[in-house]
Amino acid sequence: MKRILLVTVVLMAFSMQLKAQTEEDALRYSFLDFGGTARYNSVAGAFGALGADLSVLSVNPAGMARFKSSEWSITPQIGLQNSATQFTGINATNGHESIVIGNIGGVGVIKAGKESATLWKRIQFGLSYNRLANFNERTSISGISDTSMSYVFAAQASGIHPDDIYETLPFTSSQAYETYVIDPGDSSGSFYTTQMYQGEFNHQHTIYRKGHMGETAIAMSGNFNDKIYFGGTIGFPSIRFRQEKNHSETALSDSLEIENFTYNEYLSTRGNGVNAKLGIVVLPAKWLRIGAAYHTTTKFYYMKDNWSSSMSSEFKDGESYTSNSPDGSFLYKLKTPGRFIGSLSIIIARKAMISADYEHIDYSKSALSSHPFSGSSYSFSNENNTGDINFRATHNIRIGSEINIAGPLYTRLGFAYYQNPYNPAALENNDAKLTYTGGFGYRVKSFYIDFAVTSSTWTKDYYMYDPILVENTPIKKSNNNLIFTFGRKF
Repeated sequence: MKRILLVTVVLMAFSMQLKAQTEEDALRYSFLDFGGTARYNSVAGAFGALGADLSVLSVNPAGMARFKSSEWSITPQIGLQNSATQFTGINATNGHESIVIGNIGGVGVIKAGKESATLWKRIQFGLSYNRLANFNERTSISGISDTSMSYVFAAQASGIHPDDIYETLPFTSSQAYETYVIDPGDSSGSFYTTQMYQGEFNHQHTIYRKGHMGETAIAMSGNFNDKIYFGGTIGFPSIRFRQEKNHSETALSDSLEIENFTYNEYLSTRGNGVNAKLGIVVLPAKWLRIGAAYHTTTKFYYMKDNWSSSMSSEFKDGESYTSNSPDGSFLYKLKTPGRFIGSLSIIIARKAMISADYEHIDYSKSALSSHPFSGSSYSFSNENNTGDINFRATHNIRIGSEINIAGPLYTRLGFAYYQNPYNPAALENNDAKLTYTGGFGYRVKSFYIDFAVTSSTWTKDYYMYDPILVENTPIKKSNNNLIFTFGRKF
């Protein structure tokens, strides 16, 4: 078949090697949401000074010392995620539904004897699992542009001999070369050309993500004279993440011989880590509670990525081509930043409460590093330096309230403000993530049932390929959850 040659497009070669070890991935596993029981969610996670809820094992473990009796609970939740995009004036929406366990665990309480002179009233031991982040989402982008992802493949391949392209760029440009989307401009490969050399191209881009980040927490706490509460947690977070991207372009010009091409990227990540949390809650008065907690950095001692890609093309003369990459994998380590949480709660006539949490976290402190068993000495200096520049320290606020409306019935409301972790100069949209929450509960001496609704909205910048070529596509995201908790006291 005839291959069309194009004058070389000079541009920065945008990295598309599919390796997930970038500063963006470090941010993904650092940006945690509040998650746990329905009661905790219904007050937007403003629980750092309240306690007596299994969620606090991953927030302020001193709150576990507020438990007066042993207890267990389980929290299933239904998630409804939606994404809306606009690219070159064309709107697209997509969504994803999921059912997960947000929290499960129990606390055992050892009480001091009535004749004991100790001021340590109770000691608690707890074990729980908290889901800290959900990655489930589907996003679609549609629109028409006069640039093509194939320009990136051509620029990236420049200077590489055609015989070496598969060995050098097995996940990107070699796919485009083997499907005839790009061609060498001369026999040495000093430059490459693309079939998509003129006119406009219809873009169809989809992102499908699935997975979660959860933490198994082992905690111990103590109640000193019903005035000061201490607690500590050893946390074992785990990451399970899968992503598939599909990018298709259709040529709209009749003069081009190519009809369309589709490029697919596949990635999966698994990780395990460890951290520690220390907390204190003080009751200076019956109506006032003050809490503070410090979370150490989380050290993911095991992070493994597996990735691959594929590409297909169709030409107007009926020819079609496909290419599949080899399977890639890499073992590395990740450190996510620590955080400080300060909390304040006011109790009103033992019938209502208002609570607030302040959280400080510096996302620029996240860092990637090589794993001793990976066989690589790659330093990740470029990725870590980029994170230092693009990310910043944030100040997050959570506010919640609870009212005992009648007997065992409670109603709750909350609001959370999560500052955007990007420096303002690093992106166009710097909107905060806002979450509105509410719920109710039925609580008696031996058991309780709680229900919560949470609704979050935020906007994220996204580029389908090289930002020099393609305009930003803001993704407006919303995440709504229905959360139920059933607990038993004994």
